[in-house]
Parts: sequence; C-alpha cells; structure tokens
Amino acid sequence: MTKKVLLVGNGAREHAIAKKIVESDAKLYSYMSTENPGIADLSRKTILGEMSDFSKLNQFRKVDYAIIGPESPIAFGITNFLEEKLDIPTCSPKQEVARIESSKIFARCLLDAYDIPGNVPYFICRSLRDLEDAVKEFGLKIVIKPDGLTGGKGVRVYGDHFSTFREAKDYARTLLSTSDEFLIEEKKEGKEFSLQVFTDGKKIVPMPLVRDYKRAFENEEGPNTGSMGSYSLAEHTLPFLEKSDIDKAINIMEKTIEALEKQTDLRYKGVLYGQFMKTTDDIYLIEFNVRFGDPEALNVLQLLETDFNELSHQIIDGDLKKASFRPLSTVCTYLVPNGYPTSPRDAQEINIKDSIDIDLYYASVYRTKTSLRTTKSRSIALVGTGRNLEEAREKINKNISKIEGNLHYRKDIGLYL
Repeated sequence: MTKKVLLVGNGAREHAIAKKIVESDAKLYSYMSTENPGIADLSRKTILGEMSDFSKLNQFRKVDYAIIGPESPIAFGITNFLEEKLDIPTCSPKQEVARIESSKIFARCLLDAYDIPGNVPYFICRSLRDLEDAVKEFGLKIVIKPDGLTGGKGVRVYGDHFSTFREAKDYARTLLSTSDEFLIEEKKEGKEFSLQVFTDGKKIVPMPLVRDYKRAFENEEGPNTGSMGSYSLAEHTLPFLEKSDIDKAINIMEKTIEALEKQTDLRYKGVLYGQFMKTTDDIYLIEFNVRFGDPEALNVLQLLETDFNELSHQIIDGDLKKASFRPLSTVCTYLVPNGYPTSPRDAQEINIKDSIDIDLYYASVYRTKTSLRTTKSRSIALVGTGRNLEEAREKINKNISKIEGNLHYRKDIGLYL
C-alpha cells in the first residue's frame, strides 16, 4: 500500500528529504512557511503556514507518518502535537528531549550529570559578575551563547565577533536584557566535523561523516554563514580523524541518547546531529541539533541506499535495524546571492540554461510565473558524487556553469580539507 508522508519545512535539506520520500513511490504532503518550488512540485498537497502555528496540520490527518525538517517547530512541540492530538506517528523527537538543542545550558548540564565525555568547560551566567568569573577562569578566549534557538546567529566567538572584555560585556548585557541566563564556553581550537545518526531511542545507526565550510569565501575567509558547502569521503570517514576519534564521537551520541531517556522518561526518536571538534588533545562536543544538518543532509541522503520510508517506520516503531550507504565521495556546493551573508541582493533572477545532470536542491528561492528569483538567504545547492573528491568536484564544476545569476559560490569545497 502506498504511504502518505507529511514533510514539514521548506529548505534545501527538506527538498533532499522530499526526494528520498518519493523515491519509493510514497505520496508526499508538505507544510511550509514559504513555498519551495522543488518540494511543491513533488507534493500531492502543499499548505503554507507559520512553523509555530500547528492549527493547519489538521488537514493532514490521513497521512501515515510525518517528519520534521527544521529545529524550530520541533522545539515548539510539533511532534507532541502530531502524535498526541492528531495520532500521526512522527519520525522526529518530542519537545522534552529536543531541549538538547533548544537549551544549550540543558545540553551541557546533561553531559555533566551523566558523566558523558567531550563536554567543553563552561559557565552558566546570570549576571555580569558571572561573566567576570568566567573570564578569570578561561581568559578572554571564550564563546558567548544565548541559551535558546538563535538560527545560528546568536553565538559570539572571541576573535571573530569581539576582541575586548568591554565588547563581551556589552553583548552579555544585551543577552541579560531578554533572558535570565546565558552560556560561556572555553574557546577550543581544532577541526570540526559532523556526525549524524538515525536512532529509535535505543539503537543508533551512524551516517557518513561530513565536514562543512562556514566562511563565505575561499580559504576559510570572510564572515560566517549558514554554510557554503560540505564534503564526505567514500570511506565515510574524514582525513584528519582516527578510528578512535570516531568511536569517541559515537560513544558520546549513544550515552546522550541514554541520558535523555533517563532524564525525561522519553525515547529520542529521529535524527541526532552532533557537531564535534578534534583538538590536539581530545574530541569535544560543540553542539547538538535535533534534525539533519544543512547541508550535511544533502551529502548523506545522496548516498543512502536503504528505503527512507522503511527506515522512518523502524525508528517510529522502536525497531531500528541498519542503513546502507554507497561507498562514494560527495561534494555539496551552495550558490548564494551576491553580498551574502552581510548584504545579500534579493529578487535577482536565476536562469538555469541547460539540463543539470547532478542533484539540484532549492534552498531559499521563489518562483514567479516567468522566473526563479533569489531571497536574502542561500539559493541553490548542487551535490556531486564520485569515486573520490576530485570526481565529485568535477561534476560540480561542469554543472555550476549552467546556472546564471548574481550568485556567488566557493570554488574550494572538497579541496580545502
């Protein structure tokens, strides 16, 4: 019997999920805040609404299961609503366990309370005096984090966003004007990597490791962005990691999922994303996300051989088995509006002049009757695969020239490792 699946979200990550859902002839239904042309074209029915407004979800009562793309509706409790109010099984975590992302303080305290390794030294700050104590402990090389969701834009890092104690104090004062507390972490130096796992709350299935590129320009220069692209290797590891490093990261994920059930009496079901850093002395957990990464989802879903809908049902039923991924390298490159992220130009026309022969995902674009146009966020992602990174990069280079517009992209994705 053909499955009916509800997908919530409207970015490139959700476009990639949508493609996997329909690969096995499932019928896709979508709930988006703004229309993604790629998802809309794949959907039997699309409804637009705010990610925090669940009232329109009643129109999807007949779907077999739901999956949530972005973190904000998960944090707002959409899984709880779908399962408890509409009786729709959902392959995403409930609000209580999603605090692992929606509260950075909760995440750090959970790791401490259950003796989970990889925690970065931190201070919970409720006053400017607490900030002074943190600086006495760590020096000025710190990271200042609001406690809640910030869409990746609230974190301030020494050397990138501030360089004096006065600047740190000014930002702390701003945070305290809207919240009772914030987090200070010791700044670590090293190479970051992404580990995503499927989990039914007991068992985890790791996906290929991915490394992404946050800076706007080549050679890791320019301002931070949502990400300009990412790569993965055919071996599903990364060149700077030993097996023992990967084992440590997997162990942290396993222990965290166990701890969440002990803490909340609820199983964490869905995808858990860990952003890790390898330093000269250890593996550290930078943050958790309660959904696929973007762009990391585009890399791993490109390789997934296991039926996505079957996998989702195994997670929902608490009977996760295994997942198979093709032994290929991937490169994902984002095209963004000129000026992104500081002063992006929107409403610019995008013209795809020839047939693209690799996977293309729409991120934040809109479609008029006659054209495709940019917003102020990332526009299009291309994903190339190959036996090695060189082959994957070649496919990107061959196809990216077919896309015309006032767009910028990094040419060194998969080259600068």
